[in-house]
Amino acid sequence: MVDAVHGLPGRPLPGVQAEALARALGGCLEAATVTITLWLPLPARDADPTVEHTVQEYRWTAVGAETAVPETGAAPVRLCDGEQVLADLVIEPPAAAERLRRWPELHAVTRLLVSDIQAQLITGDAERLIGQSDLLLADARLRAAGEMEHQRYQLERDLHDGAQHHMVALQMSLAMVEYQLGAGNAVEAGRHLDRLRELLASTEEVLHSTATGLLAPLADHGLVAALAARLDALDTVTLDIDAQLTDRRYPPEVETAVYLACLEAVSNAHKHAPGAAVTLTLRTSCRGLSFEVVDTGPGFDTGGRMPLRQLAARLASVDGTLTVRSSPTTGTRVSGFVAS
Repeated sequence: MVDAVHGLPGRPLPGVQAEALARALGGCLEAATVTITLWLPLPARDADPTVEHTVQEYRWTAVGAETAVPETGAAPVRLCDGEQVLADLVIEPPAAAERLRRWPELHAVTRLLVSDIQAQLITGDAERLIGQSDLLLADARLRAAGEMEHQRYQLERDLHDGAQHHMVALQMSLAMVEYQLGAGNAVEAGRHLDRLRELLASTEEVLHSTATGLLAPLADHGLVAALAARLDALDTVTLDIDAQLTDRRYPPEVETAVYLACLEAVSNAHKHAPGAAVTLTLRTSCRGLSFEVVDTGPGFDTGGRMPLRQLAARLASVDGTLTVRSSPTTGTRVSGFVAS
């Protein structure tokens, strides 16, 4: 039995070993058919509380026995390692199965070989999952790098469009002060100094706004107030916010993720469904914080893909989830949830 399985040339796959085991077992027991049904744990990605395991089946039939021996429905021989079920063996005829039950040495060897094959299959699945995880990690890193580059460009543009203009105005005002003082015109120099003070104050405000971006209202006043400040003035947007959220605060990273996700979802609705009515719903419960942005626009065909992947990644960073539902003529519904 051991030679039949481990004496195979090269590096045989577990399935090939299982077929060799079934063939060798059939020869030892003088059986007509041997079916090995391996029990395998359900992969984590397919976790289903109603299903305890999955199976892989390998069958061997003796030459000439394809139609000679009918299936009797005999009880399978179950192989276990402690409380863990390894496999069920269905052996025909029943007399051959009974030989295995009464032959402890063969039963023990079969159990060890089946355990080894099962371990190889589980290891193979684990290696495939690790490979997929490596690809997902590399993809996430690439996306994060792209997002960082986008944010760097955004900051550079904001500095150029805002703060840089103020710095140029400051230099010009300072030059005018120097010119008026050099000309002995103290009154005019004082007037330019007043202008210089105003520019300094406004420049400080611009730099603060650039540094904090959209998040200053959020940090100062909370999620509800920040969203209201940004969206109340928009005629096409209706806010439906849970009254319990008025004075409630969540961790800063959660509020930031939900705030930016809501703004992006509303912005996308305005971009792709101009003029459509948009409703932002925000709810809190013992389970967590949820939001939904619904528009009455033309909708689109998702094609089975997940749109707004950057938005989903932002929520995933705080253990949140995102769902996008849309189809032509039905509008778009963007839903998010972050557990408490």
